[in-house]
Amino acid sequence: MPFAYTVYEIGIPMDTKTFQQFEDFIHSQSVALIGTSPSAGFYWLKSFLNFGFPGKIYPVNPKIDEAVGLKFYKSLSDIPGPIDYAVLRVPARIVSSVIDECIAKNVKAITIFTSGFSELGTEAGRLLEQEIIEKIRSSPMRAFGPNCMGLLCPESHFAFRPDLQPIPGPVGFISQSGGKAIDAYLAVTETKLGCSKVFSYGNEADISSWELVDYLHQDPNTEVIGMYIEGVHDGPRLRKAIAECAPDKPITVWKSGITKAGQQAVSSHSAALAGSTSIWHALLRQTGAASVDSFERLIDTIVTFLRCPRPSGKRVALIAISGGAGVTGTDSLIKYGFEIPRLTSDTINALSKIISAVGTNIKNPIDMASSYFYPNNTVQTIRHVAEDKNIDAIIIEAAPHYVNFMADHMGMKDMATTYWDMMIEAGTYCVKVLHKPFFIAVPAIGYAQENLATRNKFREGNLPVFSNIAGAADILKVIYDYYQRHPKLSIPSALDLE
Repeated sequence: MPFAYTVYEIGIPMDTKTFQQFEDFIHSQSVALIGTSPSAGFYWLKSFLNFGFPGKIYPVNPKIDEAVGLKFYKSLSDIPGPIDYAVLRVPARIVSSVIDECIAKNVKAITIFTSGFSELGTEAGRLLEQEIIEKIRSSPMRAFGPNCMGLLCPESHFAFRPDLQPIPGPVGFISQSGGKAIDAYLAVTETKLGCSKVFSYGNEADISSWELVDYLHQDPNTEVIGMYIEGVHDGPRLRKAIAECAPDKPITVWKSGITKAGQQAVSSHSAALAGSTSIWHALLRQTGAASVDSFERLIDTIVTFLRCPRPSGKRVALIAISGGAGVTGTDSLIKYGFEIPRLTSDTINALSKIISAVGTNIKNPIDMASSYFYPNNTVQTIRHVAEDKNIDAIIIEAAPHYVNFMADHMGMKDMATTYWDMMIEAGTYCVKVLHKPFFIAVPAIGYAQENLATRNKFREGNLPVFSNIAGAADILKVIYDYYQRHPKLSIPSALDLE
């Protein structure tokens, strides 16, 4: 009699048994890398070695006896010990027979890295995929793919690329695309945050997107979830999973394939049903998820949820070095539905003693002009504005091309470092003590090396960083709307608010 693993009903969260099943294979103690070879530079083998996988690694290739300091096995059955997990990098035509070996070896889960199945759009590819689906579903074994990268977990040192480093953190990511899964891990770690788990699920022959949402919803190590979808095989289940998760954990979804050409590309990439744009927009509205339309916005939103307290209103103060930045920034904020309120008389009086240069504006937006070059002036301005009862959030333009120029011009080599340290301190006060969002725009203008260093410094200071004021306003709108939809949503513990 075929084995029947749990397929839970719509509306019922992942049961304890299935959650534990995922936990078991995510924290595997042994892995077989089937088909790893020098033609790909021993890609999978080096991925696990370089990521520091502490368990047993068994490379399988009948043409190799030993390489990279490890013994190779001719087949899975030749391996003496138990195998928890297997990665299949073999031709599509033999995937089915290798799955038979995995089932016979009692492997808990597999990644089918191989492509050449239903995504080809051919009858032969579809039949080949159907054959492996039937075998997997008649066994207790679970499978990512085919046509995917599978699983990455820094905690268990489970990897899918040789140059990555295990950086654990609160971000969970689900991606139909292997490439976007890699991109997400690199982008999140670049922001000085880390990931709990990253899943790449490909064609969804077995493990599906909705199961992964349910798993991360329950995962105690995941506080914020990002998701890249091309299409889906079971829309109602995915909708329900996201809708149940959204009030408890922030979940941001980027749905690609919204144009006709994009929908055609989806079918050739993952064999998923792209669906109409209007249906997808309606689905995401119903779930209460944050919906974005680019990779940059996806990452910015994920990261900002972990660095932004709940916005209490739409009243924003804008601080910049120039009037032009204030004008264009105001346009952006108004476009996204924010207000640029007048500061209280107490705040204006306090600022008048700090910002006194000709050409400055101590109303809102605040044009600091030459006063900007004095770190103490900027810090005091931030604190006074943040404490203003008329202000719910602050956006400031940090301009390395001005600050580093002045540091060089005046021969003050430590000026920039001191300046940014003081701004981080003021921003942290705003976020952790006053519980107000504090966003920093770092324009990518000139001084490329210093610009990157400045962005990284703010990231290390646990503050949200954007390339311009418009981008900051955009993501503040996404965050504000999410909290409006989910008023009982808990603040991520990473904020550590006082």
